[in-house]
Amino acid sequence: MKNKKSLIIVLIISGVLTAGIAIAMNLFLIPEIEKAAGGLKCFDMRFGYTYEAAREFLNMLTIEGKHIYSEIQLPLDFFYPVAYGVFFILLTYVLVRKTTPLFILPGLLVIADYTENICIAVMLKSSQLSEILVRISSFATVFKTVLMYGCFLMIIILLIRRILRKKAS
Repeated sequence: MKNKKSLIIVLIISGVLTAGIAIAMNLFLIPEIEKAAGGLKCFDMRFGYTYEAAREFLNMLTIEGKHIYSEIQLPLDFFYPVAYGVFFILLTYVLVRKTTPLFILPGLLVIADYTENICIAVMLKSSQLSEILVRISSFATVFKTVLMYGCFLMIIILLIRRILRKKAS
């Protein structure tokens, strides 16, 4: 019973951390970065982007915007995948009540997000923009977005399944 309580506590903490980081990034940091880029969307908020779009964003981004992105947003975004990764995996475990191959989905999501974050950090610090780096980053962003929706869908399906099973018993 003690392990179940610990699991629930970690689930709640990771959920609160996930929500807190998402709120900080989406309500405060990302709007400031986008404002500093003349209204252009951050890399994280796009569903992919071209080399030209990445170059335009970086050229429009002010020094203050680069500072917010590289020194505040990205460091916070390095904690975010751990928080939501733990949350999704533990929530899946609670809903399924055993280890499952479904853990792969949030695991891949975390890897895609870290790939995106590393690429963005390099793009922000680099004096020359690499086309291959933009392609990798854009692919990671698209893959991350698809996986995030996949995780949400998986959780919804597992919740519905759990509710239906409870009603049936």
